[in-house]
Amino acid sequence: METILDNYQKIYSMLEDDLSKDIFLNRLCYLISNDFRFIKRIIPPSLVCGEHYIFWDEVLSGIPATSKIVLYGAGDYSKDYFPEWSKDKRIIGFCSNNKKKQETGYLGYPVMSPEELSVQKEYYVIVSAVKEKPKREILAHLKEINYPADKIYSLFEREAEQGQYFDTDFMEYSNQEIFIDAGCYHLENTIELEKRCKVKKVYAFEPDPDNYQVCLERKEQLGMEEVKVFQCGTWSEKTWLHFAVRGTDGTHITENREAISIPVAAIDETVEPDDKVTFIKMDVEGAELESLRGCKRTIKKYRPKLAICIYHRPEDMIQIPIYIKELVPEYRLYIRHHSNCAWETVLYAMP
Repeated sequence: METILDNYQKIYSMLEDDLSKDIFLNRLCYLISNDFRFIKRIIPPSLVCGEHYIFWDEVLSGIPATSKIVLYGAGDYSKDYFPEWSKDKRIIGFCSNNKKKQETGYLGYPVMSPEELSVQKEYYVIVSAVKEKPKREILAHLKEINYPADKIYSLFEREAEQGQYFDTDFMEYSNQEIFIDAGCYHLENTIELEKRCKVKKVYAFEPDPDNYQVCLERKEQLGMEEVKVFQCGTWSEKTWLHFAVRGTDGTHITENREAISIPVAAIDETVEPDDKVTFIKMDVEGAELESLRGCKRTIKKYRPKLAICIYHRPEDMIQIPIYIKELVPEYRLYIRHHSNCAWETVLYAMP
């Protein structure tokens, strides 16, 4: 019987180069320790920030256990990270000048006004706005009210490498690419691919209703006749699943029965039989393995290039490479990391 250690060693031996192995080892160390220093070791040089570069788990680890924490800023960045932030019982709520949120709360937490915060000096404040203008305004307000500087933390903005999925040293393209973009968001990946080669056809999957509308508008504006956009997610079969819809690139499957139901489909059942798929990219918020099961026939038949995110679930780092190698043992596997945070680690399989 294979052990967990056997699987780790198996994946390590499958990887084609030292960079892939280094990223794999550091991600394993991060999963075990939750120590962001291991992620910092694999961040692309172009995205390494200066002395103020700090990640949220580093912030939380530096705040005393008995303290109370307020997140200053109740926008999309807070929302994206809150599934992780909400695990910390020290967080008591938000601060925002949004009157409606002050009345109704945000993400199930109370929202205080900046005026209320100004009379509280015992809280630790994490500035959860990352865009430069609101961040400057918040930091200026905290300075104006003489809030203790040693209780203020400011986060960096999450960035991804330009051209991730495409600008790797091992990627090659044909003049008749048929591209499957699972989790296409706003069609950025198709636009990036078309800068590099001739694209014959694109199957783009996007379950979020708002993002889907943006895709249709962009397709029309840019005259992308080769693109077929499907308002559904990808999965191992055709069914309906509950989705937490954000209007961002973070829409994901959830067990929350109050979330909206969205159709999902198997890629094998969606792609036209005569289309020789050459490239599959998946960033589907934890549904990657099930989505791969839904396109195993396509992968075994055509052996397309694969770019599959493996950072959403801890087990994906093991299960996804093993599954891909089972489908096509000849695939060459690489791993690359494309952001200045713990996101955007991608497994590549090259025919």
